[in-house]
Amino acid sequence: MPTHKTKNRFDIIVIGGGPAGMMAAGRGAERGAKVLLLEKTYRLGSKLLLTGGGHCNITNNANIDEMVAAFGKEGKFLYRALTVFSNKDLIGFFESRGLKMRTEPDGRVLPASGRAEAVLAVLRAYLKANKVTILHNNPVESIKDMGAAKIIVATGGKSYPATGSTGDGYKMAKQAGHTIVPLSPGLSALVSNSPFIKDLQGLTLKDIVISVIIDGKKKEEEKGDLLFTHFGVSGPIILNLSGKIIDALSNKSKVELALNLHPEDFSFFGSKTVSQYFKKILPASLSLVFEKIHSSILNKKCGTLSRQERETIAGHLAAFKIAIIGSRPIEEATITRGGVSLKEINPRTMESKLVKGLYFCGEILDLAGLTGGYNLQEAFSTGYLAGESAAFAAIS
Repeated sequence: MPTHKTKNRFDIIVIGGGPAGMMAAGRGAERGAKVLLLEKTYRLGSKLLLTGGGHCNITNNANIDEMVAAFGKEGKFLYRALTVFSNKDLIGFFESRGLKMRTEPDGRVLPASGRAEAVLAVLRAYLKANKVTILHNNPVESIKDMGAAKIIVATGGKSYPATGSTGDGYKMAKQAGHTIVPLSPGLSALVSNSPFIKDLQGLTLKDIVISVIIDGKKKEEEKGDLLFTHFGVSGPIILNLSGKIIDALSNKSKVELALNLHPEDFSFFGSKTVSQYFKKILPASLSLVFEKIHSSILNKKCGTLSRQERETIAGHLAAFKIAIIGSRPIEEATITRGGVSLKEINPRTMESKLVKGLYFCGEILDLAGLTGGYNLQEAFSTGYLAGESAAFAAIS
């Protein structure tokens, strides 16, 4: 750890070298402050390199209202940060430094090279150009002995602990008197105990309509891509629905997903058997599951089915139900839900309302957005605002 004397040489000390911390440190130094960046691991941006499957979708081209809406009821907290440093500003930040970006049809914005390493390289160059002092392998246990410097805590959440995100910042926040909203997995895959799950492992369903059924009542409907795994279901649509589902499960509610597999009119298959009908309209592994469910009538021709039999099959296809019993552990989640209470943070500066000179930014805050670049934008925007605010306070 740096000594007390060393710490007093700096106007700002940033704890955590992820996207929020790097942006905070760079912006603070750019604004004229002397900045020390402390990273507990041997390198910066370890988790950043994993985002978007290693392609690093840095943001989304959504407008500010859509960006805010992606964070649910807590999103309004971000208006100031997203105004000061918007998604357009972020894209400009990288492109002005030689990294060309591309926008996907779904709005995700990625480096044209498709390489997360290129994003990290720009951020490292930004820190170097602004003379930020970086100390690696420097875990911080307490923020009490940090000298007169402004402190920015950007330690991330608890997901992907191998990257250094082990929840250290929550302890620091508690030491300062802050409230921690209970933590849970965010953008998480879900666990099912339905007997057919392992039979469907590896199957991806594109643009599937999924309804969330909680205690027998339909609560939400979304459309997107779903992936069956050995433990349950994943994919972008599942990640986005996971927060509400995890909350329902924590309340002991029964949760099911109902997939609309688009039943086709039996009249077009009059001479075909039910088995042939399933094979025609469904992927192979899913067809086998339906054959097991309807084994008693597999060899009947579709034209001879009774009205009740047709309605039963059509009902199963229109609402193929998957029981959900939990989520994957928080350590495997894309992000962490919960964190430092937003009620105790000034949204105009990212400064603590409880401790003057203490700032928070990034995933440590009680903010969790949809998948698609929103969470990285939040990290960069709140980091930028924290760095700028701390620098202004330190040198004014």
